[in-house]
Amino acid sequence: MTGKELLLKAMNGEETSRPAWLPFVGCHGGKLIDKTATEYLQSANLMVEGLKKANELYKPDGLPVTFDLQVEAEILGCELHWADEVPPSVVTHPLEQDGVTLADLPKLDRTKGRLPIVMSALEMLNREIGDEVALYGLICGPFTLALHLRGNNIFLDMFDKPDEVKELIDFCADIGIQMAELYLSHGASVVGVVDPMTSQISPDHFTEFVTPGVNKVFDGIRGRNGLSSIFVCGDVTRNLDIMCQTNADNISVDEQISMGDLRKLCEDNNKSFGGNIKLTSVLLLGSEDDARRETVEIMDVSGTKGFV
Repeated sequence: MTGKELLLKAMNGEETSRPAWLPFVGCHGGKLIDKTATEYLQSANLMVEGLKKANELYKPDGLPVTFDLQVEAEILGCELHWADEVPPSVVTHPLEQDGVTLADLPKLDRTKGRLPIVMSALEMLNREIGDEVALYGLICGPFTLALHLRGNNIFLDMFDKPDEVKELIDFCADIGIQMAELYLSHGASVVGVVDPMTSQISPDHFTEFVTPGVNKVFDGIRGRNGLSSIFVCGDVTRNLDIMCQTNADNISVDEQISMGDLRKLCEDNNKSFGGNIKLTSVLLLGSEDDARRETVEIMDVSGTKGFV
C-alpha cells in the first residue's frame, strides 16, 4: 500500500496499519532549499523543489501544495506585505472602504494572482509524486477570508449587521468552492478548509455564521468526489463539538486540543481526525527524543482508525 492509499483510507475513517503522516509544509519548503518565503511562494518551480525535498526527508503520506491563506485575498483586492520567513500578511481590506460592495470586488479565476503558479506546481507534483503522496489543496476558510476582506469590523458587524455578514460569508464560501474545484481538477486528493479565525468566536456565532458557509464548501467538494478537512489553528475547544457536526470528512486541530477528546467527538460524528505535535516546545525548542516521545504519546491516545 502506498502512503497516499493509507492516508486516503484514514481520511475515510478506516482502520490503518499505522497512523497516516501529513506534515503541513508551507514556506518551510523554501527553508529546505535556502529560499525566502517571498521567493518560494512566487515560483512554481521552487515550490516543487521544496516539496520534493520535504518528500525525500520526511517520507510523508500527504503534502499540501502550498500553505498560504492570502492567495484568494490577494486576487480579491487585498494588499499584501511580504516577508522572508513567513507567508505574506493582508494589510488592506477592500470592504472597509466607503461605498465598496461585494459586486465591486475582482472576479476569481485560475489566471489571476498567484493561482497560475499554484496550479502549475500542483500539476508538476501530481506527475512526479502524485501516485505515492496524497496532495492537499489548502483554501482560506469562509470566515477568515471574510475577515481579510472586511477587517476587524466584521466582529461588530456580527451584532449590528448580521445579514450583511451572512451575505459576505456566503460569497466567501462560493470562492472556496471555486478554489476547491480548481485544486481537485488539477490533481489534489483532499481539500483542506483552513479557517483559523473561527477560534475567536463563540459557539453560537460559529453555528449562525460559519456552519452554513463551510457546509456549502464541503458539499461542493463531496459533489466533485473529493475529500474535505476543516483545519482550525489555536484553542478551538469551545467550538470543537460544532466543528465535528459540520459536513467535513475530517477534523484537524492544533496542539492545544486534547486528542482524546477529539477522537471521542469524531467517533461519535463518524469523522476522521488529525492532530498535531507541539510546534514550539517540542519541534523548535525540544530535542529529537522530545519529538519521538511526543509522537508516540499522540499515537497511543489517537489509535489507528481514521487518524492522521
